[in-house]
Amino acid sequence: MFLRELLESGIIFLENHGIKEPRRNAEIILSHILNKPCYYIYTENLPVSPTIITAYNKILKERGKHIPLQYLLKTVNFYGYNFFIEEGVFIPRPETEILIEKAVEIYKRCLTSLSRIKILDIGTGSGNIAISLLREIKTCYAIATDISENAIKIANYNAKTNRVKSRIKFLQTDIFPPRINKFHMILSNPPYIPNFEISSLDREVGREPITALAGGDDGLNIIKKIIERADMFLYSNGFLLMEIGDKQGKDIKKMRSSLDLLTIEKDFAGIERIAVFHKK
Repeated sequence: MFLRELLESGIIFLENHGIKEPRRNAEIILSHILNKPCYYIYTENLPVSPTIITAYNKILKERGKHIPLQYLLKTVNFYGYNFFIEEGVFIPRPETEILIEKAVEIYKRCLTSLSRIKILDIGTGSGNIAISLLREIKTCYAIATDISENAIKIANYNAKTNRVKSRIKFLQTDIFPPRINKFHMILSNPPYIPNFEISSLDREVGREPITALAGGDDGLNIIKKIIERADMFLYSNGFLLMEIGDKQGKDIKKMRSSLDLLTIEKDFAGIERIAVFHKK
């Protein structure tokens, strides 16, 4: 069997199992097995060894069960950096990269005079938000929290592989650290899906941890708690940046807070996605 023949057989298999974008999925799986870029499949139509065929078919079979591709390949690219991921930990999304872009923008505009920038990452998951920011801002130091012991373990591993372990501390705790420290920026991608929507989520999203998805009856439980307490953890001229769900912007604008809501940034689909608050 040749490479492209193997690819096409995978595409047909994934199509028959209702996987969206079957060609793209098959390309990614095969390039991962080969440890080659996707274009290699089309430029080098070489014979394939039985070992490669077996490994390819094994992952295809699991993907056909609608297990997210990131869990099968144990990796996800976020903001240009690679992160280890496994089942039980929330999968980083492309729209969350806007959170990093906005934080870097705020740093360049408001915080470059500081020799040391302290950030708090709430609900760190795989550590993608804090670690990406540490890689972008060399004077940045972070504390990252998560209620999940497994998430903390994975985030620690990612901090090591991304060479920022000396600048970050992980705490297994619910939302804020147990002791009040001051930060220049607080970032979070909290659970914000209303409970009643959980059962109707895409089958693959349903494989992710419920604690990283469900935000209470209106999806705003954790968001409210963060907005209410963030002031205590921020320096003057500090910022809170938080990802929010579709149509939640109007509710957040009505919330009482000692912080000023500066803006709600839209994502690539035009959905209000990142709320930015400022402490004077």
